Amino acid sequence: MKKVRSWEKVDNLKNLIGRKQVDWSIFEYGSHIPSEFHEDFADANGEYLKIGNKKNVELIIDDKSYLANLVNNKRDESKDALQIRYDSNKELKELMKHIFKSSFKYISEHKIEKSKKPVITPSEAAEFIDFYKTDKPYVYQVKIINKKQKTKFWWVNQGKAYNEQKMGGYLWAPQKSKQNRAISYHIDLLKAEEGDLVLCYSLQEVRSIGIVQKKAEEGDQPSEMVSHGWKRDGIILEMKYFDLESPFTKEDIPLEWRIKEENGPFDRNGDLKQGYFYSVSEELLNRLFERFSGKFPEEIRNKLISYSLNDFTIVTKEEDKAYMNFSYKELITHIHSYITAKGFYYTKEEVTNLFLSLKTKPFVILSGISGTGKTKIVQWFAESVGATEENGQFTLIPIRPDWNDGSDLLGYVDIKGDFKPGPLTTVIEKAEQNPDDPYFVLLDEMNLARVEHYFSDVLSVMESRKWEDGKMVTSTLLSAEMAKRDIRLPVNLYVIGTVNMDETTHPFSKKVLDRANTIEFNRVELSNLAFMEEQVEVEPKLVQDHMFRSKYLHLKDLYLGNQELVEKVTAELEDINKSLQLTNAHIGYRVRDEICFYLAYNEGSELMSFEDAFDHCILQKILPRISGSDTRVERLLEGLYRLFTTKEYIDDDESNEISISTARYSKSAGKVVEMLRRLQDDGFTSFWIS
Repeated sequence: MKKVRSWEKVDNLKNLIGRKQVDWSIFEYGSHIPSEFHEDFADANGEYLKIGNKKNVELIIDDKSYLANLVNNKRDESKDALQIRYDSNKELKELMKHIFKSSFKYISEHKIEKSKKPVITPSEAAEFIDFYKTDKPYVYQVKIINKKQKTKFWWVNQGKAYNEQKMGGYLWAPQKSKQNRAISYHIDLLKAEEGDLVLCYSLQEVRSIGIVQKKAEEGDQPSEMVSHGWKRDGIILEMKYFDLESPFTKEDIPLEWRIKEENGPFDRNGDLKQGYFYSVSEELLNRLFERFSGKFPEEIRNKLISYSLNDFTIVTKEEDKAYMNFSYKELITHIHSYITAKGFYYTKEEVTNLFLSLKTKPFVILSGISGTGKTKIVQWFAESVGATEENGQFTLIPIRPDWNDGSDLLGYVDIKGDFKPGPLTTVIEKAEQNPDDPYFVLLDEMNLARVEHYFSDVLSVMESRKWEDGKMVTSTLLSAEMAKRDIRLPVNLYVIGTVNMDETTHPFSKKVLDRANTIEFNRVELSNLAFMEEQVEVEPKLVQDHMFRSKYLHLKDLYLGNQELVEKVTAELEDINKSLQLTNAHIGYRVRDEICFYLAYNEGSELMSFEDAFDHCILQKILPRISGSDTRVERLLEGLYRLFTTKEYIDDDESNEISISTARYSKSAGKVVEMLRRLQDDGFTSFWIS
């Protein structure tokens, strides 16, 4: 924040030139502009105003235009003296006195005649005038921040009525219950004022923030809500909805914050009350703003930043971490920039795919030939978001060929009866103690031993994830009898395995492949050195776990509100399954659901096209299941080729290259051709390169 005398500026308030605290000059002629703000005005105008020059400016206040001047008075040949002046504009000066009544009254009463000493209003009564740049030079949008009304904050539990009320642009509640009793948390709608903010909670998530458009009034039940069975007489509050970049859940709000809101939407245990409309304290709103502002649309963010500068103090603790509030798009851009700055070449699409795969399921397999940087992309991915070996949020566990059960990974009871935790259990305990932070475990060369032998317990428990009191929990991984307490898989733990497929390693069973996205890294471009030029150092940013945590466990979590997407994906998979059934390689419900989750995250943030995202899913969830040596496998692959390219497979390199380049799912089509060639050359094929 830049602050010079009565002027200040916050960098993250978009298009703000500067903010001026109201003093006597605003009522008399305008304002001097400190030299520290001359560059801000030059940026807005597209040029510096030369010494001795004057330009007409246009001030837009509430959609009405007022004329003024930008003047660079000549003090000497080298010193600027920039001012905004409207001495002769009586209408504008009277408007300022009317808008800023409290400041005008205070300054008039305390101003000493003929004294040049400025009169400063108390901080709790300070009023401000904001100047924003527009797309035209010397035209400024002016926003007024005065004390005529203090913004209040609210929380509404809308449930299934959310879509109807959002579509209609309102909140509505009956004045009395079905038993004809007055309901306080409905009547409170009448306390909301124009400009208040409302957190809209539905289906276990805060999905939107609304701005109240005018004071609530009595109103009959809207026709689209008749089916809810409430009494007809009610209260309606007109509201404009703004969707969050991505929702956040009640569990994303720390328990200690919720407990303090006993007079608001939460009870003394931090659980959500069952009522409708509740006030939210400034402290909670402030904390939510600090944590989730990256999810808020620009209109809400600007309003909250403006409010925070004047009406309450940003609350922080020295021990609190400075987490970054990214959108998914911004986070992926940051991770990709960080990895590139380290001198490793991965495309942004590859980073996007890894992010979406981890968010879909916290278990990912990276396959490919040795030396393509599988280990490094995981290490730099984790480090870019503040997870390092030093702070324990990134752990590399080399797999040994002699591992044949879970004890080497999870731990065992020694001869004295003491539990000796394994390397994964040690990470689990750290992740449990820091639920806001993501923890990444890299199982290096995980198929040196048989994965089903040493990792089966983890895989089974990962599949047991369920919702319990709004929290994602798993079954017990280690019992109290063994580890002295029940240990479960924490939701902030992400496991990535690297694999090489050669004569020293073991193949994967369908049980393992069904439970992971298998990302192949075989692209090698040795001559591509352009990305090494002019690299800029990129600092890691602390990112909270909710950015990686899955919010869908079952298809029903996604289906409501995403019905069209689910039906589209299901139709595509049914076509693919017709070919896969030839060798009983067809997919089941688990794979279908996880592909839907992947595509929903992708669509929600517009990261890739549907076709590109679905192409990754086919390549990672379906093709690794295919292997064999008979004609059924050949017919299966030819059927998939036909489905992906709309062409018949011909053993001709040039023809296939053209078909692949125009295919709807080009990556998958290319892999199918590779597998067909291997079948023809070796008499056996699989997804894996050996």
